[in-house]
Amino acid sequence: MSVMTQDALADRLDSLRMAIAARELDALLLIDMTNIGYLTGFTGSAAYVLVSQDEAIVITDGRYAIRVREEAPKFTPVIAAGSGGYPGALQEALTSRPLLRKVGFEADHMTVAQWERFGKDLPEGVALIAASGLVEELRLTKDAGEIAKTRRAIEVAQTAFLSVKHLLRPGVSEREYAAELDFAMRKGGAQQTAFETIVASGPQSAHPHHSPNARVFEIGDFITIDWGAEVDSYCSDITRTVFIGSDADATPKHHEVYETVLEAQRLAIAAIAPGKNGQEIDAVAREHIASRGYGEAFAHSLGHSLGRKVHDGPGFSTRGADFILRPGMIMTVEPGIYLEGWGGLRIEEDVLVTEDGCETLTSLPNGFEALGG
Repeated sequence: MSVMTQDALADRLDSLRMAIAARELDALLLIDMTNIGYLTGFTGSAAYVLVSQDEAIVITDGRYAIRVREEAPKFTPVIAAGSGGYPGALQEALTSRPLLRKVGFEADHMTVAQWERFGKDLPEGVALIAASGLVEELRLTKDAGEIAKTRRAIEVAQTAFLSVKHLLRPGVSEREYAAELDFAMRKGGAQQTAFETIVASGPQSAHPHHSPNARVFEIGDFITIDWGAEVDSYCSDITRTVFIGSDADATPKHHEVYETVLEAQRLAIAAIAPGKNGQEIDAVAREHIASRGYGEAFAHSLGHSLGRKVHDGPGFSTRGADFILRPGMIMTVEPGIYLEGWGGLRIEEDVLVTEDGCETLTSLPNGFEALGG
């Protein structure tokens, strides 16, 4: 692990400790692996983390005894063993640290069964206190290393798309195209796809989150492809919609709907700047689409935070008045129009909020394109 990465991890730990102190907690228990990976650098599949002002502990099992020491050197490793497993190791850790009485936990990630088990096994005098969102708040703003990893995830996804773009032609099925695109991303360096790839054709493109099936592409179809790669634990999320056929096969309605969505996206991206809120940016795109008579056909929010998860936090929506943009946030901008029985389309870019506006990180052409005619 590089010195720069270790410095970044140290900064995250310091920031979390300040947040713990602000909540008047003695310690914070983490069980969500996305948050644990962000804070520690540990890439195993199972762990607990206990952070206090004086110490940071990673509890994992024997499968990761070597890895946890290599990847999380700033944390004290504790290997869960015996019948008590992870809860037993946590109980022992708290028993041996009698000053930790008020322990926050990730209420958004802990099940009722876990909470009951923890409560039963806690040392006397220790209280579990709900403390959601402390790490998630830190994750919203990306450092230079995280931005570089996101750029790489975008590059892998875009290169994969271009390598299989020739398959966007009549006779190819949604399922076949999705499989080829997924393979191309993995071949190009993705750990995995960032989410299940969406390929929606013809009338099925009216479903924003359609699952690819055996339907084959036909002349006259809009095909919406929504895909992303995960690289070094960071995600990309891109959508393009293409028309199958020649320009002569496209109707005025195809062009009208496409240009409405594209202009809504352009206007929204131009409005992004630090200090703006998520509702403001959503309204820019939504009002443009409504002005063209398609307001009811834009059935989802404009975008979301992007990072270690594809949906990494709040975003642009009608409920986003409290979400304030800051430099370093990476957002998606993805307006769409969906018309039942006819089809639909979406165009999506990944955008970095900068000190004085924003930078569009995705670079694939996004104008109307007719293929396979």
